[in-house]
Amino acid sequence: EDEPAPAPKPKHPIDLLPRATFPLDELKRNYSNARTAGTLPETMKWVWETVPFEEYSIWRADYNYNDELKMTFMSKNLIGGFTERIEASRKYVFGVASVFGKDFDSVIQGAFIIRGQEFLPVFDVAPDYEQYTFKKLDPKNADDRAFVELHWDCGKPITVNGKEYEHAGDKVFK
Repeated sequence: EDEPAPAPKPKHPIDLLPRATFPLDELKRNYSNARTAGTLPETMKWVWETVPFEEYSIWRADYNYNDELKMTFMSKNLIGGFTERIEASRKYVFGVASVFGKDFDSVIQGAFIIRGQEFLPVFDVAPDYEQYTFKKLDPKNADDRAFVELHWDCGKPITVNGKEYEHAGDKVFK
């Protein structure tokens, strides 16, 4: 019997944007090479000078329930699960989500670059995106750049509300 053809797979909302002039894969490649070669500062300079921020935006992600975090290995699993769930947006996002602190005293933060100017089309593919507060950062602002560079450098401590937290683990999403 004739069965109706399956409906075409809906396009990702980002596919509706005009074609990007800068391939995000180039940033992902340069970042990976810089991590291996130890040249991340030079690569970050290249990011700020090269990425067309009219096509892309940078975002800070703060986990909303840090006071409920227990063991850091569980928090690492939490960020690993989150990055797995944004897989449908892989072509449009790059970033690092990290756990800082120790067992029963930790925070989760991340820094991402995404295609477009709105975070929702990229992150709402993950049902748990609402557990994070997303804040758009200004690529021309020195403090915002420092936030991204700190998170993408992986391994350095952060200060939250006057308290320093050591880096406990991260997940690079590329």
